[in-house]
Amino acid sequence: MIDEAKLIQLLKEKKMSGEQLAQIFKVSRVAVWKKIKKLKDLGYKIESDKYGYRIIQLPDKLLPQEIIPNLKTKFIGKKYLYFEEIDSTNIQAKRENYEDGAVIFAESQTAGKGRKNRKWISHKGLGLYFTIVLKPEIEVNYLSHFSLLFNYSVFKVLRNYVNGKIKIKWPNDIYLNGKKIAGFLIESSIENNSISKLIVGVGINVNQSIKDFEEDIKEVATSLKIEEGKTFSRKEIFLDILQQIEKDYLKFIKENYLDIKKIEENLLWLNQDVMILEDGKPILSGKLIGLNEDGSLMLRTDEDLRFVYVGDLSIRNK
Repeated sequence: MIDEAKLIQLLKEKKMSGEQLAQIFKVSRVAVWKKIKKLKDLGYKIESDKYGYRIIQLPDKLLPQEIIPNLKTKFIGKKYLYFEEIDSTNIQAKRENYEDGAVIFAESQTAGKGRKNRKWISHKGLGLYFTIVLKPEIEVNYLSHFSLLFNYSVFKVLRNYVNGKIKIKWPNDIYLNGKKIAGFLIESSIENNSISKLIVGVGINVNQSIKDFEEDIKEVATSLKIEEGKTFSRKEIFLDILQQIEKDYLKFIKENYLDIKKIEENLLWLNQDVMILEDGKPILSGKLIGLNEDGSLMLRTDEDLRFVYVGDLSIRNK
């Protein structure tokens, strides 16, 4: 039996003959040839001549062979499911009872969704579209904190990759230079006043060009590549995000504490006049003055201080 991860590592390091590989894995040279062919089909560029084989270029895909061996986590991503295309990683997460920490990744989604059933466009091979299954078994009153926790984890990673102005848009988005680059869809299961399962869907625009966005999206959405003028390693960002999410999640589960003030400092439109929309219609307006400890938004209206738990946040045009 040939260990694919080990084979890939060997062929990254140096050229090896079919005979050498057959001896290492205790298989026939035909078995080695078949495995090499499989790797080529997956997108690995492999140089081959009479002296042997060597990987000269990795596929631009987040294959299990590329993610699992490089993942420095305790449990998140140890179960890793990869799809070239799927309807939605969140939908897939609900099809089976996946283990705690399972990660479902897709190169493309045909039915990706954001909050309130809004469509999320998943450009094939250009973004990060994935879902993490978590089983926190924590009191339900902490539910509102999770939107901010995962948002802040991803924010902390992405800000290390950009020079532009990156902000958290309450409750489920990340903006770069005033346009959306990431969104979150978090679904929960509640049993006996406890959160038994979280399905954390994440979508991040990484290497899209302007031409990839439809006309009605260009004004509000962007990508890391568009804003920073270079192509990014999706694999590097993805690994960093999974590791940061696990670190922050385990800390929260242990301490039941989230540094709301740190998140507040990075809020989009902080200390500006904003509106809360419901079904596209304004229902409340005021100055965004921060976050309450329970994760709700604090607005100073003409009458009093209001706490907002649901709704869409928008800047108010004067």
